[in-house]
Amino acid sequence: MELKPLLITRVCNASVWPVLVGVIVIALRDDLPLVAVIAGAVVCVAAAVYLAFLGWRLGVVCDGEGIEVHGLLRSRRIPRDAIVAITNFPAVRWKTVDGKSHWTPIFAFANPGRVVPFVERHNEAAISILQNWLADKRPEPPKKKRRQRPTR
Repeated sequence: MELKPLLITRVCNASVWPVLVGVIVIALRDDLPLVAVIAGAVVCVAAAVYLAFLGWRLGVVCDGEGIEVHGLLRSRRIPRDAIVAITNFPAVRWKTVDGKSHWTPIFAFANPGRVVPFVERHNEAAISILQNWLADKRPEPPKKKRRQRPTR
């Protein structure tokens, strides 16, 4: 199962970085020599393209083995058995094999300002789906019964 933010959220997550780079380059163009501005602009544009790609890709992929959280800077795969809870923050609380506790935020469904109601509803529904996925303990397949011979 793959859960993604709404299209409008993905566009906003991806477009903030190029806009920020444009503002930075415009602000620095008068204070630095042209060569430095061009070099800085190339580095900033490359970083902005990478961060825009990551912003577009935010989301969660779940399967029977575990969960993969695509974040702002990196992705993390967490085995299902290691997951303790999926919080409303939203984040995945999990433990390593040696018992060390960790948490991985799910930025794809974060509601920082809770300004847009339909985005908030979508994000809450996605978190609820993740919580239900975690709670879904697949039942063991029934054991085959041995056929008994009829008595005569």
